[in-house]
Amino acid sequence: MFDATKMLADALGEHLAHTYQRTFGSREPRYAEIIEAAARLTIERIVGSDALYHDGDHTALVTLVAQDILRGRFLQEGITPEDWLHMILAALYHDIGYVRGVCAGDRARAFVIDAQGTTVSLPRGASDAALAPYHVERSKLAVQERFGTHDLVDAARVIRAIELTRFPVPEDDAHRETATEAGLLRAADLIGQLGDPLYPRKLNALFHEFAEIGVNAELGYDSPADLAERYPSFFWGKIEPVIGDGIRFLDLTVEGRGWVANLYAHVFAIEHDRRRMGPHPGPGPI
Repeated sequence: MFDATKMLADALGEHLAHTYQRTFGSREPRYAEIIEAAARLTIERIVGSDALYHDGDHTALVTLVAQDILRGRFLQEGITPEDWLHMILAALYHDIGYVRGVCAGDRARAFVIDAQGTTVSLPRGASDAALAPYHVERSKLAVQERFGTHDLVDAARVIRAIELTRFPVPEDDAHRETATEAGLLRAADLIGQLGDPLYPRKLNALFHEFAEIGVNAELGYDSPADLAERYPSFFWGKIEPVIGDGIRFLDLTVEGRGWVANLYAHVFAIEHDRRRMGPHPGPGPI
């Protein structure tokens, strides 16, 4: 049987491991094995999720951006194999908390949301997107369970990076950094979504995830078209201020510049009414 899920998991794992080996050669060869295994595991788990937007494709894109940021850092300032390993693992695991059943404390109808074992129940018919308010903590729990006793992985370091993917960005000193490993993971998370060539097509899925937890009403979005139309102001006000350091490193490689070009192309297309995919804008000139 043609299994697209397995193909994505295998291809991503092989690509990440190969890029690590091409960058560092024979240094710390076990790191390549850890990265490849983690990619296969996380993708195979996430593709089983029924969240419409935060899926395996999202995780793969974020991880690829994280890798290209690392390549830029390697060229400009030099980084260690340990730096590479921990950021890639953080990218792979940053949204694993959306998946029901991924944490050891999960039960059939109750899902753990913190280190103290507190659980929540979801309404009938809920998808994994209903865990959005708790997914960062759940992702951190999953990392601790998987790598807490690992001899080569510093689970606390991965957890720290995942914490900074929390969005909207909390207005405190702990979340203000943008040029650190954790700050750059946040940039990868945002650029991996918004620099996706097909990002406008995914706005319908994002709207329905928002609707499941009531965020659309809080933001005043009545339809997916509102997400598209208000995207430029959202980008310039909330996204651009925290991704500058990530863009600085992406600009150092051909692949990285591709992400940056896509990122700003979407803003331009919507600002100038040139969008050709995504939510239908409604009646207007032919």
